[in-house]
Amino acid sequence: MILAATILDSVATTLIDVAHRTWPAPELLSYLNEAMNATAAARPADFYVLELSTGLVAGVIQNLPDGGILLIDVPRNTGGRIITQVDKSLLDEADRFWPAATPQAQVESFTFDPRNPRRFVCFPPNNGMGMVDLVFGSVPPALNYENGTEEMPCPDSYQTPLTNFVLAKCYAKNSKRQDLAKMGSLMQMWGQALGLESQAIAAATTKVAAAPGTA
Repeated sequence: MILAATILDSVATTLIDVAHRTWPAPELLSYLNEAMNATAAARPADFYVLELSTGLVAGVIQNLPDGGILLIDVPRNTGGRIITQVDKSLLDEADRFWPAATPQAQVESFTFDPRNPRRFVCFPPNNGMGMVDLVFGSVPPALNYENGTEEMPCPDSYQTPLTNFVLAKCYAKNSKRQDLAKMGSLMQMWGQALGLESQAIAAATTKVAAAPGTA
């Protein structure tokens, strides 16, 4: 794991400001926290992923816990049976009245719409007593820089994009020296790094049919 201090020291060295006269350490840390939030929003499936058990509310519509950005999977009832993901069109075709089924604690299957990534639907309707394991992308906790020992809550592969984002914010502040061009270039590098990684992951991801009988 990389340390927050590793990124901040690298930024200060690049800025030729290791004494933090122009960019105080707390300011750099605030930029790093902003960089993590922006990167988590751009790469919610792998930047900061949580797996935890959570209670369900009564009914079919369920929401991710606070801070959740993107549902990845609902693999099982906590301590119980496996939960399968199904296409909503198949669920609707099998039973047009499934939302009115008898509520129970155990979930058999779930479905979700990527256009609403913080919400999912469970079948059968839950009675409010269910507990399921969730895997989801979330907003990372804010860093508190203390003695340079705090570890980054993300994969090491994100060190360079995060460094570029923080540098971009620093150059935006230093606009009197006409550093806005540097800011734009670094933000573009940050976005390109995340985009290239996104394409690589998409190529290896299992495809789910958009409709029954389609690829």
